[in-house]
Amino acid sequence: MKSDMKKVCPICEKRPAKRHCPRQDNDEICTLCCVEERGPDCAGCTHYAVAQQYRASRRGPATLPDGHFIAELNPEVETAVNHAMDLAERGKLDKAWPEVKRLLREHPGNHTVLFAEGTLHAIQAEHGKAIECFDRAIAIFPYFVEAHFNRAVSYQKQLDVCNAIRAFRKVVEVGDPKEPEVKKAQSFLDDMAETIRRNDGVDLDAYLESQVEFDRAYALMERGEWLSALDGFRAAAAKNGRNAPIHGNMGLCYAKLGHKAKALAALDRALELDPDYGPAKTNRRAVERMEEGRPLDIASFVSTNWSRERFERRQADGFGSRLKRLLGRDRGSSK
Repeated sequence: MKSDMKKVCPICEKRPAKRHCPRQDNDEICTLCCVEERGPDCAGCTHYAVAQQYRASRRGPATLPDGHFIAELNPEVETAVNHAMDLAERGKLDKAWPEVKRLLREHPGNHTVLFAEGTLHAIQAEHGKAIECFDRAIAIFPYFVEAHFNRAVSYQKQLDVCNAIRAFRKVVEVGDPKEPEVKKAQSFLDDMAETIRRNDGVDLDAYLESQVEFDRAYALMERGEWLSALDGFRAAAAKNGRNAPIHGNMGLCYAKLGHKAKALAALDRALELDPDYGPAKTNRRAVERMEEGRPLDIASFVSTNWSRERFERRQADGFGSRLKRLLGRDRGSSK
């Protein structure tokens, strides 16, 4: 975990250091100096290897292992993008945006330009737009670690914890373990795994699988398909049985199907797991008034979406502040 004080690039002595450079005894330098100083003696460096892939694409058709075409190298564009990011880092969005918009007009399919656009949207807390830009950049160049990282942070800012986990996993998958983004992504995942294991008693994979089942069941419940939704929540509970919203929503389904006793049991289980879980308290009072075998009007109920609700409540107990400290505020990352 880095301190809040940013290290200055030893070459230009003005921009934040970000990338480990073998030529500088593995010291960190800024991204702009990385572009300007890059040469044949950088063999073995991750960024040099990516640049070589770009150059290969200019000599003829080539593809990455997954079938994507290799992105085109344009040093002038990369330098302009880094300059725009420097302006954004200094809070000069009024100057950064015109530069990025010019680049978008001239190079609409360049992944680094799309990354810059996404980063500016993220700085302005327009995280949905930011994710769209990062997705387009990654589609062009799937090994774009910084785009993967900023995409993950944007999901985290949206309180979409499951997509944040998936996105941070991609950072670790495609990045160099020595890169700051990869280290932060792994720290995020380690922190999440510890928190979920402590609170839910499951690992990250089971947590994500349960979320998939929950989302499907929630969509069915919103359409009034109560029996199918109930089956979905049961599947979610089978993968993560210590989640109060799952049992709370099972209670809603049972009540709508006219099963008072089963609805009360499910709601009681939700409150056993979380005595302060408000929707279960509200819904239990409504279920107590229903007759067995007679469905209760759903208008009397409070439903909940697990992922956002869980994350918001963890923000309150300090979980969110731990993530903010963990992610930090490095250049090129969503603010």
